[in-house]
Amino acid sequence: MTAGPHARSVRSVTRRRRDLAIDLGFCAAIAAYSLPPMLDGDVNDPGAVVWGPLLLPTLLAPILLRRARPLAAAAALAAACVVSALPTLHQFRFIAAVPVAVLVLVPLAVTRDRREALGGLVLVLAGLAVVGGTDAVLEDHGGVAGLIAFSWPLCLAVWGAGRLVRSRERLAAELQERTEQLRRERDATAALAVETERERLAADLELAARARLQEILELAAGAADDEAEGRARFARIEGLGRESLDHMRTLLGLLRTADRGARAPRPTLEQLDALLAQARSGGQVVTLEVAGEHRPLSAGVELAAYRAVQHALVAVGDGPATVRVRYGPLALDLEVDGPPAGGSAGRAALVAARERVTALGGEFAALTPAPGRQVVRLRLPTVAAHA
Repeated sequence: MTAGPHARSVRSVTRRRRDLAIDLGFCAAIAAYSLPPMLDGDVNDPGAVVWGPLLLPTLLAPILLRRARPLAAAAALAAACVVSALPTLHQFRFIAAVPVAVLVLVPLAVTRDRREALGGLVLVLAGLAVVGGTDAVLEDHGGVAGLIAFSWPLCLAVWGAGRLVRSRERLAAELQERTEQLRRERDATAALAVETERERLAADLELAARARLQEILELAAGAADDEAEGRARFARIEGLGRESLDHMRTLLGLLRTADRGARAPRPTLEQLDALLAQARSGGQVVTLEVAGEHRPLSAGVELAAYRAVQHALVAVGDGPATVRVRYGPLALDLEVDGPPAGGSAGRAALVAARERVTALGGEFAALTPAPGRQVVRLRLPTVAAHA
């Protein structure tokens, strides 16, 4: 047996023992409160003074059944109300029957469905009516009508409160189940987004490699008219080879990031500080500016925003950069400002960032407002997260 089930089993046994101790305490308290008037010869017939205390346990026994079998406890109480009256049909016991009825009705209303709860309520009320017609003390205080007027509204109120508690618990359970379902859907959507990105990057890698290799083969196969043209061809081949290597390194790095994301929790803007710290550890000076009220967003927006900033940092190169995040009422605005990286690696990073943003219906722009400066701006429509 594993530790988890064993711990649950121990807690279950402990809870049952605690509940039993509580119910035994109720039995003892009701018996201590009921016995003195039951033994009073001025109130009861001589026979009732004997039979009342002897039959009191039948009225108390339903308390011990009420948690495990509430409907059986209600039936046992109704039967005890009848049995306890048979010896004399004139003995004092409502002082025990009413509190036992209340204790039985609580778990009956909370844990049983409507049909069983109503059936148990009818049994309890019927038992109390029998007590009202056979109780010595109630003979001068309204009899059955007096006990009904006192005990039935009390029992109905307790039963109704129990049904309200049951309704609230069921609603809470349904909300919890819905929350769990939304969490699973969120994780599935994020996993699909990562898988889509991996497929797109893989296709981009294949197309880029094929196009450059084709150009290299054409340059190598063509004949050069003179030595200068030959040197130019070889220089072009060397440049294409270096660009291809840079492009493949960038795309493979992004693919590895997506692979890690399939096993690790989906990154969100909460991890943005860690991403910038990683960039700073490589010597880059990065400043973060946040405006607006921070709030959790949907998983797709959080993931796209994180990845877009990650790609944009590659696109702005190794110089000082500023990352600006602004939470608006309907959109999330991000801006990465720094020197352009240039080369195929920077272009590939911009393409990846654009794909992330436009896939969610966002807006993307890569601007060069001044020489040596590039600004990557994006806007993502925001939806508050449900889970």
